[in-house]
Amino acid sequence: MPAPLHLTNGDAPVPDVARAAGVAPAEVLPWRDVLQDGPVPAGLDPDELAAVRAAHLAARGWTTEAAALEMLRERDARLAAHPAGAEVVLWFEDDLYDALQLAQIADRMAGRPGPVTLVRLLHGPRGDLRAAWEARTPFEPGPAPLAALRSPDPRAWEDVPAFGRLLEELPDARTGLSRLEREILAVLAPGPLEPEQLFLRVAEREQPPWLGDSAVFAAAACLAGLVGETGTGYELTPAGEAVLAGDATRAPHDHWIGGVHLGPGEPRWAWDAATRRAVRLG
Repeated sequence: MPAPLHLTNGDAPVPDVARAAGVAPAEVLPWRDVLQDGPVPAGLDPDELAAVRAAHLAARGWTTEAAALEMLRERDARLAAHPAGAEVVLWFEDDLYDALQLAQIADRMAGRPGPVTLVRLLHGPRGDLRAAWEARTPFEPGPAPLAALRSPDPRAWEDVPAFGRLLEELPDARTGLSRLEREILAVLAPGPLEPEQLFLRVAEREQPPWLGDSAVFAAAACLAGLVGETGTGYELTPAGEAVLAGDATRAPHDHWIGGVHLGPGEPRWAWDAATRRAVRLG
């Protein structure tokens, strides 16, 4: 029987996973992508979707488009090449970032005959993972969560309990701010912050923790006009103060969350904090 294929949520857990499973780190496949950020549209095959994601990651300035496309294609090919009857072991945390990656992986493995198992990683220092490896549980892959993410109607996300935090990234029906944007403005209200402090103070507001620093800095960059750069960090502008106070509204801006395209000329989807539902305005 071929050895299991081990997948995890990025590079950081790879050494611990490899040690617990008794394999070389190169045998662990990190699933690198931030699927809460940017387009994940429906109607594309894996290679077409990889091209869309690579273009987005490059537009963020995190890598080149060619390097991102090579990485995504190599990742997809390793999973596709794993023998259908051999085990796949998923090492993931219980948060939105991981839930979105699991949705993509589950879609790719839907209907495979071999066993798929899940090891739930703890946040923070993990220590020895051998007991968690031995206690892994069956995981039933299927296409429904990814189909919900890729829907142009965010109300589909409500059918996936793990996507609750994603709904809060829709523009708030009253302020136009996503939850992450509101958190950035709120932590800057007392005064300017250097990048590391901005990230740490935003991260404190997210439990369980799931955001990386690059995602926070990208969101801050998209708040031009509400957040300014000081030369050494970030500060709240008067316009940002007005939006945070509820005296003004964040203007719609062109961006994607999963399969939902937001911005001028697009359907006005929003998050209704009172009902905790996605709503269409106008």
